Amino acid sequence: MKTAWQGFFAIFAAAILPFSLPAGGGEPVRPAATLPNPALGQTRTGESPGAAGDQASGRVQPPQTLSPAEAFAAISTEAEKGVPTAMLTLGTMYERGIGTPRNFIKALEWYRKAAEAGLAEGYYNVGVCHEIGMGTAGGQEEAFIKFEKSAELGLAQGLYKLASLYFLGFGTAKNEQWGVELLKRATAAGHMVAANDLGVIHFSGDFGQAKNSELAFDMFTRAAQLGNAEAMKNLAVFYRDGLGGRAADPVQELKWYLLSRRAGFPPAALDKTIEDLRARIGPDRATSVDAEVESWIADFRARQPQPPATP
Repeated sequence: MKTAWQGFFAIFAAAILPFSLPAGGGEPVRPAATLPNPALGQTRTGESPGAAGDQASGRVQPPQTLSPAEAFAAISTEAEKGVPTAMLTLGTMYERGIGTPRNFIKALEWYRKAAEAGLAEGYYNVGVCHEIGMGTAGGQEEAFIKFEKSAELGLAQGLYKLASLYFLGFGTAKNEQWGVELLKRATAAGHMVAANDLGVIHFSGDFGQAKNSELAFDMFTRAAQLGNAEAMKNLAVFYRDGLGGRAADPVQELKWYLLSRRAGFPPAALDKTIEDLRARIGPDRATSVDAEVESWIADFRARQPQPPATP
C-alpha cells in the first residue's frame, strides 16, 4: 500500500530561454515560454520553485480520499522520518499553502533538506528560492551554485536552467559555447524546450554554430515529439518553405499547425493560416489530416508516464 505523501508532486519552474520561428517564416524570435498543454496529456509548468520531482518520479495525482490537512499531516510524518521525496513535497505544500498556511521560510527549509538528502530537484528548488528571494534574501551566485549541482546530478531542468545562466551571464561569467553544450545535455535528458532552442540555434547559426537546417529539423522533430508547441509550429514552417532537406508539403504543414494549436500555441496566430490551408488542400485531405492529428495525440498520451494506482 502506498502512503498518502506519494500522491503529491508539484511542477517545474517555467523555462526562461525559449526560441521560435515566426508562423510567417523569417528570422527567429524569442517569445514567452511555451507551456505543455493538458490536452496533450502533460503537466503545466509554473514560475514558483514547486517540487521538481514531477519529471524525475513520474506524474501522479493526489489521492481523493484525503483532505489537504490530512495529506499535509501524512507527508509531514514521512518527511520527519527522512524520506527525501516527502521532504521535497512538504516544501511544496508550505510554499503553496496546501493543508497549512503558506510559509516560504519553511518551504526553503524542506527544499534544503531534500537537497541534502541527494535529490537534484531539491537543489533546483533551493536555487529558484535564491534566484527570486523566496524565504531568503536571494542572490544570483548562490542560485547558480544550486542550479549547477542539480545539473551535475542529471536533472534536465537544471541543465536547461544552467544553460540560460551561461547565455545571460547571471551568477557566472557569460559563456555561450558552454551554454550550447548544456542545451545538448538537457536535450539528451529529455528537455523539450532545450531541443527546440537547439533547432533555432542551428537554423540561424547563433552562438558560433554553423547553420544547418537539416539538424534544425531533427531538433524540432525531437522537441515536437516531446510535446513542445513552438517546435510543432516550427516544423509547419519548415514544411511550408521546403526547409531542412524536405520538399514543401501543405498536408504536413497543416498537420503541424493543428498540433501546435492543440498544444497551446496562441490560436489567433494560426487560425487564418489553418483556414487557408484547409481550402488549399480540399475537404477530403483536410479531414484525413484531422484524423492523423487525433491519432498523433492519442499516441502521445499513451507514451506519457501513468500515475501509480492509489490505495
